[in-house]
Amino acid sequence: MSRIGTLGANTAYVDRILDIQNRMNDKQIQMSSNVVSEHYSGIAAQANTVLNFETESAAATQFISGNNTVDLRLQNASKTMDSVKASLTTFNKNLTTFFQGDTTNQAKVEQIQTFAMQTMLDLQSYLSLNVNGQYVFSGGRVDSEPVNLPASTLAGFQAIYDGSNTTWPTSRAAQLLQTTVTRQDSSKLTFTPATGTIRAASAASLTPLATGTVVAVSNSVSNNQSYQVHSHAATNVAGAALGEGTTATATTISYGTTPTNLTSGVDTGALTFAFKANGNMTITPATANSLSNLTAGVTFTINGSTSWDGAYKVVGNVNGVVEIATDTDQAKSEVSTQTAAAAPVAITLNGVANPLTVGSTVTMTATPSAASNMTLVTIAGAAGDFAGFAALGGDTLKIGGSADHNGTFTTVSATGNSVTFAINSDALRVSKFLPQTGRNDVTLSFDGAIGTPAKTVTNAAYGTLTFSPVGTTGERITASGGVTSFQDGLGNPYPAVGKVVTLTSTSGVNDAVYKITANTGTYIEVESIPTMAAETVATADIGVSSWYKGDTLQVRHRVDQDRQVDVGVYASDTAFEKAFRALGLIAQGSYGTAGGLDQNQLRINQAMYLLNDSLQSPAAGTPPFGTELRGDITSV
Repeated sequence: MSRIGTLGANTAYVDRILDIQNRMNDKQIQMSSNVVSEHYSGIAAQANTVLNFETESAAATQFISGNNTVDLRLQNASKTMDSVKASLTTFNKNLTTFFQGDTTNQAKVEQIQTFAMQTMLDLQSYLSLNVNGQYVFSGGRVDSEPVNLPASTLAGFQAIYDGSNTTWPTSRAAQLLQTTVTRQDSSKLTFTPATGTIRAASAASLTPLATGTVVAVSNSVSNNQSYQVHSHAATNVAGAALGEGTTATATTISYGTTPTNLTSGVDTGALTFAFKANGNMTITPATANSLSNLTAGVTFTINGSTSWDGAYKVVGNVNGVVEIATDTDQAKSEVSTQTAAAAPVAITLNGVANPLTVGSTVTMTATPSAASNMTLVTIAGAAGDFAGFAALGGDTLKIGGSADHNGTFTTVSATGNSVTFAINSDALRVSKFLPQTGRNDVTLSFDGAIGTPAKTVTNAAYGTLTFSPVGTTGERITASGGVTSFQDGLGNPYPAVGKVVTLTSTSGVNDAVYKITANTGTYIEVESIPTMAAETVATADIGVSSWYKGDTLQVRHRVDQDRQVDVGVYASDTAFEKAFRALGLIAQGSYGTAGGLDQNQLRINQAMYLLNDSLQSPAAGTPPFGTELRGDITSV
């Protein structure tokens, strides 16, 4: 029997034959390769499981690799810490030995300063640890070397920090500050040689520049150089740095939310303003304890005085004598909604209540004014709320119930719905001397010939002294006693030019070690940075640089799929910073100069405390520069 094939049947037979051949080929490949399939498509049912396993395996491998890298970083960091601790311990022992001997011997002084500089360089090297192309002690800036000291030799360091004109900063804030105050930030800068101050039109723009900071002025007309901030100077609403003196006119102090007024005629008596040794201004009322409510942190205003009007905050109050600084919170802006005519903001005009529209929005906007070279605060409300104020200013405005602007002020302008007053700025004092007159409590001491007692000049010779930041060869001290004030019995300069003199007094103001650069008999001058030129400029910038070039960001590391840790170790840690501060205190200033360690023996005790606190915190004794942050090498 024979069949007649059809196309369909033939195709089916051919497909079956090809399928058998494919299966035979697959089996031959499996036998020769020992794998089920060369491709995931061959094991589609198991592919998802295999892919997940391979993904998890790759992730685990990556986690292990990352953990190993972090472990390597931590191991190296631990070794670095051991090296840092050993280096500081060795220097601390050397410093203790030095302290127990002759601390004015030139060879010993120069030796301990060399040790200090070398230890700083060692710490810089240790903290520049780099693992797999990343710096370990730079925080988040892993591509930046964390420590960059200003010099690599002792001579170079002392050329920058001579210990007199420029000193190594003694606070953490000044050590680590890295910022720029641009011309836009300050609006205008005013340089005043007579008071040794730099003031910005923008009231609070210079506040971040901590005392001790070295600032570099650029793009001014005549004052492009570096200055050290010796203190912050409070100014008045006319822009002048506060000076010493006593109020001779009716003066009102306003403090508190209401605020409460204290008048010189009834409550306080005359107010006497005098400098404190740290550069801050103090107020002593004629009526004892009349300022007892002005405790640390309280803000207040002065109005009606001849030279001291402005807004201030209390730094301290000791036995009724109030230490003050500029209240820079006045430079803030605020907004409130009136729920009553005198709530929350209450306004008086020349002592009479000035109600505000209920439901209105009251804004207080602080704006630096290039035209007036001051910061102006404008209070705006509903139409007609301030219609009673004189358009050209001169009225007495009292504000209560605000967040930052309570006090008594003199207006500078007004419209029907707003009134404007000026606030005082924070300023930098960059001169060595605080300007003073009539000082008779100062003793000048200096060495005579070798083997002879120290020489002194007292008020018996000079009468009274006037201190001025302005001179010809430096800053000037002028005596009232005439041409023989600074001469010996033979008419010779006394002290002579080049002598290093130490000033001491009962108040401590302007007490320091200075080098004489001129002596006319009537006045002497002391070495200082070049005197600034008087100018007001809108193009100047101020830059500040630190030896620390990292940041304080933490690097986030994922341990596995479910866990992560933040890893952050910084060369700016308080343990390292205190060590650098201590070492710089010892290294600064060449022997025999006004800034030398031999002339500034207190630095030894200061450095010893900081070193001990760096190695084991808290150290025994009293911190020389105020409370220090807790932290030491062991706890890093």
